[in-house]
This record gives sequence, structure tokens and C-alpha cells, in this order.
Amino acid sequence: MEQATDLVLASQAASLIRGYARDHAALFERAYRLREKAERLERAGTPSESAANRAERARIEVESGLLALRDAFAASVGERERAFDHEIGRLYPALGTSFR
Repeated sequence: MEQATDLVLASQAASLIRGYARDHAALFERAYRLREKAERLERAGTPSESAANRAERARIEVESGLLALRDAFAASVGERERAFDHEIGRLYPALGTSFR
């Protein structure tokens, strides 16, 4: 029975996260694009503090929105938080470490 509950919670969390990502696609795209640019400059040997700072601010903006969504989803501490955190890690591995 517990595994069924876990699957239901994971499905609910994934659906909520995907809906949020769809509704805020421009924000996710911006964070991805800025991170890619900062990494590309770093690999090219011309790191840019400005690019890295913009990428970090965009990541924090995405993360803040997801944390607020997590709080709304997991009104009670416990399984709902773990399910949400697991789905963030699965859907957005680059952000997942912030939710563990």
C-alpha cells in the first residue's frame, strides 16, 4: 500500500512541476540559456563573472518559484515533500541538489 501511495504522490508532484514549468517556460529557458553561456565562456578560457552572476540569479529565481510550489504541495511535512523533491531531481537534475 505504501508503494502505491508513493507512486500517487510522485505522479501528483510531477504533474504540478510540469504545469509550473510550462506556465513559466520563459523563466526556465532563460536560466538554461544563461547557464550554458557561462559554462561555454568558462570552457573557452574566458570566464565572465557577469555571465556567471546572471546565470546564478536566474537559477535562484527558478529555484525560488519551485520552493514556493513545494511549500504549497507539501502543506504537511513528510511524504509529500519527499515526493516533490524526488520529482524535481528527476525532472531537473541541475536543480535537484537544492531540494535534498
